[in-house]
Amino acid sequence: MDSFELNKIAGAVLGALTVTLTLNAVAGLVFGQHEPEKPGYEVAALDESGGGGGGAAAAAPIEARLAKADPAKGEAAAKKCGACHSFEKGGPAKAGPNLYGIVGLKHAHMQGFGYSAAMKATTDKTWDFANLDHWVENPKGYIPGTSMAFAGIKSPEERANLLAYLNKNSDSPQPLPAAPAEGEKPAAAGGDKGAAAPAGGGDFKALVAAADVKKGEQVAKKCGACHSFDKGGPAKAGPNLYGIVGLKHAHMEGFGYSAAMKATSDKVWDVENLSHWLENPKAYVPGTSMAFAGIKSPEERAALIAYLNKNSDAPVDLGAAGGGDAKPAAPAEAAPAPQGGPAPGQPGSTPPAEQPK
Repeated sequence: MDSFELNKIAGAVLGALTVTLTLNAVAGLVFGQHEPEKPGYEVAALDESGGGGGGAAAAAPIEARLAKADPAKGEAAAKKCGACHSFEKGGPAKAGPNLYGIVGLKHAHMQGFGYSAAMKATTDKTWDFANLDHWVENPKGYIPGTSMAFAGIKSPEERANLLAYLNKNSDSPQPLPAAPAEGEKPAAAGGDKGAAAPAGGGDFKALVAAADVKKGEQVAKKCGACHSFDKGGPAKAGPNLYGIVGLKHAHMEGFGYSAAMKATSDKVWDVENLSHWLENPKAYVPGTSMAFAGIKSPEERAALIAYLNKNSDAPVDLGAAGGGDAKPAAPAEAAPAPQGGPAPGQPGSTPPAEQPK
């Protein structure tokens, strides 16, 4: 074989390599892999509501859903959280804190656990049913900056079942909040105060006059973490409430009321004002520091006010107050209690009232 033949063979090999490299480059441009803008995979929550995009907006209030909730189904739902949380009394922290008796405890309640800065900033808030419902639905929406990498449970019914189980899994389960009456929503639509239509006037005062004081005393026990009720009792997160009916707003000397509450110090806590406050604190005193959604049931508000009125040296004559404004029985008054809020470390249902500054 002479040199001419060798050159032909070498040329053929080089040509084949050139064609191969060209084809490889073209294939890379056509079928190349592109790096994602955000590495990893988005873990989306399973929407079991079956209602499409508008399901969450149409969800019934948590009070109504809790009334129909199944703790056994909630316990099954809680098993999905077992990798990050323990549920037994005294259980250890895992990736998340122990959740025994969580309903009513403060945010960032577990001593020694490494909560995010965002969660620590909410330590004045309480895990009541409404807050837990918002958190479980969308943790990053409820507390922006939280380190919990969970997309949330979108099914309102599943959240209610889970909350019913968490409430039952406690030394002191909380009374479930009263479900809104069927007629409450239409009545609310007619005014600026939501369910405020029955909140004041003779009809509501008659409701207070006929209310069960014992039932109101039971409701008031849920406020014990934030308020004392005994005569001369100390301020806690909120002021002492002995003899509250008839006292002025921001009445308690030395208590750190918000500027908004101080600005209403000329007003009296009569039956009507107490009802509006308990129904929606932020609507009654815009700018108040009390982070409480309110008691929507007129009957529950009436029972609580009846108890607050009786818990006094000079109760107001509610029977004579049916047609006009209640006459104050005592000189000046403070911000009433939220619906929920247990003693520290015990379950309760609402954040504190008027935090001391």
